[in-house]
Amino acid sequence: MRYLGVDLGLKKIGLAISEGEMATPLKTIIDNNFEEAISKIVSIIEDEIADLIIIGNPEGEMGRAVVKVADRLKSEGFEVLLADETLSTQRSQALMIAMGLKKSRRRDDNSIAAAIILQRYLDENK
Repeated sequence: MRYLGVDLGLKKIGLAISEGEMATPLKTIIDNNFEEAISKIVSIIEDEIADLIIIGNPEGEMGRAVVKVADRLKSEGFEVLLADETLSTQRSQALMIAMGLKKSRRRDDNSIAAAIILQRYLDENK
């Protein structure tokens, strides 16, 4: 099974992929609005031939936006699950600092947060 992990932000979408037990950061894409975000995610799903999409679900207003994206993807025929994304951004920042990445690079790479979300899902659902 091929998984796509998604970390949705207001302007950036982090993506990660897995074909087994290890999540790997894929890329970070920029979107300007809800429709553009959906379109880009659908394109990635089709390009990567993902069987299951795992979207990190935060609390509050952003969480409601994530549910809308998930519902839209489901309506287009994709299998989507929401997963806890608690502290994924903080963990990705700590990891990038430990890796010695410069601050400018750490701001742009939401794909590591997506990999953390996906890895947590994979670990919990072996």
